[in-house]
Amino acid sequence: MKKMLLATAFTIALIFSTSLIANAIPREYYLIQIYHCSSQKQIDHIDVFMKSTYLPYLHEAGVPKVGVFTPIDNDTATDKKLYVWIPLKSIDEVEYMDQKIEKIDPMGFESIIHLENADSSLPYNRIETILTKAFKGQAQYDKKTSLVKEKNDARIFEYRSYESATENMHLRKVHMFNEGKEIGLFARLNFNAIFYSKVIAGSRMPNLIYMTSFKNIADRDAHWKAFGEDAYWKKISNAPEYLKTVSKADIILMKAKEYADF
Repeated sequence: MKKMLLATAFTIALIFSTSLIANAIPREYYLIQIYHCSSQKQIDHIDVFMKSTYLPYLHEAGVPKVGVFTPIDNDTATDKKLYVWIPLKSIDEVEYMDQKIEKIDPMGFESIIHLENADSSLPYNRIETILTKAFKGQAQYDKKTSLVKEKNDARIFEYRSYESATENMHLRKVHMFNEGKEIGLFARLNFNAIFYSKVIAGSRMPNLIYMTSFKNIADRDAHWKAFGEDAYWKKISNAPEYLKTVSKADIILMKAKEYADF
């Protein structure tokens, strides 16, 4: 009896300590910058700036990996975009980087604040900035993936933004990913999810954003077909507490820039 009680106590202690370790994992923050352009010339100009100036600047500031992506329909789009995804260990890094920029003399010649074209034309139309916080179900972005960057890179990155009409509906949708174990479903079906996050500052709120990745378009389509047919997805998608929690969904298929870290 005594041995049984000791074994039970040990098991409870182990479960409790494991839970504490899981809860102790710090949740990351993600800074998403979207450059809006009206010409390919502007995109090309920003590419040069990213490769030669901005990414080295972020690396030096302590951000080891930065993602840069463009939608696959950029060629035909009126609003051409370039997405920069910056994973941060804490929100303090936002303040740190802002302080670094503020210390720069705007009348000086530091390249990080000079993106102007040589002919004085606008380098972009505007920059949209979004700050998000990682879901507790995946507190940090996935450092491991079965997908590798290749010379003729066919990988597809799928960026999804889910807006909700109210804060309650937004929290229910976030709950679906965490406690509802939708994140686990993505993992089981090998979606190579990079991150899941809720928007804490941006022009469109309440909102959540996540990104998955695939070998190519056919691989992406096959994964979503399996997802839609999965019994667990059918169960949670029809659960009353999760119905009609998304009022607007943006689905953007993107390619990674060869000079970036993803």
